[in-house]
Amino acid sequence: MGIPFLIPKETMDRLSRPTGEGAACLLNACYTDSGWLELENECLFAQTWMFAGSIDNVPQPGDVFPTTIGNKPVVLVHGRDGEIRAFHNVCRHRSAIVAEQACSNQSVLTCPYHAWAYGLGGKLRTHPHFNGADVHDVSRDGPGLVPIRLGLFHRTIFLNLDGKAAPFEDYIAPLARRLSGHDLSALRLAKTLVWEVKANWKLVFENYFENYHIFAIHPRLDAFALMTSRQGFEFEDKLFHTEVAFGEPEGGRGVGLPYYPGLTPELERLEGGYHLFPSCCYQIWPDQLTVFQVLPVAPDHTIENLHVFMIGDAATDGAFGGARQGVYDMWDELNREDINAIEWMQQGRYSPAFDGGILSGHWDPSHQHFAKLVVESMA
Repeated sequence: MGIPFLIPKETMDRLSRPTGEGAACLLNACYTDSGWLELENECLFAQTWMFAGSIDNVPQPGDVFPTTIGNKPVVLVHGRDGEIRAFHNVCRHRSAIVAEQACSNQSVLTCPYHAWAYGLGGKLRTHPHFNGADVHDVSRDGPGLVPIRLGLFHRTIFLNLDGKAAPFEDYIAPLARRLSGHDLSALRLAKTLVWEVKANWKLVFENYFENYHIFAIHPRLDAFALMTSRQGFEFEDKLFHTEVAFGEPEGGRGVGLPYYPGLTPELERLEGGYHLFPSCCYQIWPDQLTVFQVLPVAPDHTIENLHVFMIGDAATDGAFGGARQGVYDMWDELNREDINAIEWMQQGRYSPAFDGGILSGHWDPSHQHFAKLVVESMA
């Protein structure tokens, strides 16, 4: 059944109107219904490129890092041959996952249920007692782990589960162009901050690419870069973007951390925010990069991961410990302010008095475009 039959015609019509002239976003069920989330898992997350982690999660041969794409368990593996690969994290025998937690110095992935072992390249190595007690099947031509298409953007890793998405280079190109003035080669993962939100994953992203709320709930951020310097997010297909000039970094953005080498004076005072639909958000500053990842758990439950990257030794050296902690504290403060607002919106999505919202022609074209992308992806 196509999406137009799942969404009332009135809602589809309002999605198509000019922003600010009676347009609206998705109906409440898209944020509260478990069946809708199942559709998103199958038709949206599985059919596009999704952020899965970074090289820093599997820096050495033998490193293993399990995670999820939507509701699908996957595992990143750094092979002994130096290649980073991704597989569906499921044993071909009886569906148990083969990697329960991140680990290092592995030569095989062993299913904890019946000890089937797979090499780091995915091939089946052993399946003991398969033909009876002490009657081992020693053949190595059995079904291996199912590989997943993988793309690399500097240190970040993206996966496409169904293998049919457009080339990764095409997907990432708009973001790559906007970050081309920053030398990202020296970035290293400093820390991943984690929060849980009692709200739908779409509200998390919708809050991210909306600058309208900053004056009301982010006093520290508003003082750092005034409301008069902010505009609504613009968009080109699946990339949402905004750039904001700011003053001195004493507003709380990592004072004392090294900058990217070779920045122009303009980029030394520029914040860039970018959402790659439907996967993640990149936030670029002169001294750091953050990747904001959401993991949907239920229609009203989302895990947020903020991966904070810094330049060279600043990511780990004790000399920068105080500056790093200042960055972490700042991000924690901002995200907790956002979480309050996001959970307020989720509560309101259960009200029959809300019918998709009243959109501002100045601030909200991005929200309408986001809603259209969701619908188009699942049609």
